[in-house]
Amino acid sequence: MDRIDLADIHHPAVLARTIHKLLAKRDGAVPVQDIAVALDIAEVRLDRFEGFEGMLLTDTVRSTGCILANNSKGRRRARFTIAHELGHFLMERHQLSAATGFTCSAQNMRETRDGRQHLRQETQANQFAIELLAPDYLMDPYYSDDPDLRDVQRLRDHLDVSLEACVRRMVNRREEPLAAVWSQNGTVRYFAKGADFPFVALSKGNKIPQTSAAHRAIANATPGFTQFAEADSHPWTGRSNLELYEQTRVAANGHAVTLLWAELPEDDKDDGGPKELGMPGFR
Repeated sequence: MDRIDLADIHHPAVLARTIHKLLAKRDGAVPVQDIAVALDIAEVRLDRFEGFEGMLLTDTVRSTGCILANNSKGRRRARFTIAHELGHFLMERHQLSAATGFTCSAQNMRETRDGRQHLRQETQANQFAIELLAPDYLMDPYYSDDPDLRDVQRLRDHLDVSLEACVRRMVNRREEPLAAVWSQNGTVRYFAKGADFPFVALSKGNKIPQTSAAHRAIANATPGFTQFAEADSHPWTGRSNLELYEQTRVAANGHAVTLLWAELPEDDKDDGGPKELGMPGFR
């Protein structure tokens, strides 16, 4: 693999897909460290670092680079961090955040906004990372006919990426209008939604709707998956004219993720026009 083959590619998803075209198709976890070294990263160092999740040491012309990745939160998080920093290295329009390169926080690893230069760069690095670690050709065979959180748990283990990254990828990849809400102890932490899903009427710090199956599953605190159940759409979306279904995965320490699946009224459905590109973020 040669960086010259990636020259003048500035869209993060296209960049990641081009790397996969240069690789022989494979099954299982993407060898992100080997890819980084093949693309002129001189060293990838994993350790317990304080104050940052990832760091790219490089110069303005990207002659070479060194990636530092915090592994205190596990191997899967560190793999994503390596891919994120590799994205900064390969996207040469990204402006260094310091004289020696880039320093990225935990919040940067979840960045989804597309506003100021710094936020846009973090969003693009996140998009590159998940496209590299979880390409469509490796994910699609694991999807059931209908959306199911069990699919993303299998993908997490198969691709060695976080469950959250797999959930976000599924929400944006599948054709159904989907959203996912992450919570702890029944309080919303954040959410992600696909382009066709309607407004989510919840913000960080809100309580999971008490009339929902998610609330009952979280209160029960038994780890595992619920089945999809019909839900009152108004507490989740602020609308009462939707058919809405929900499924929840309850994990340890009060953590949970709830998948929402909407059936849109006919006048809400897409008319076939161009969709805005989503910019998912991952931790």
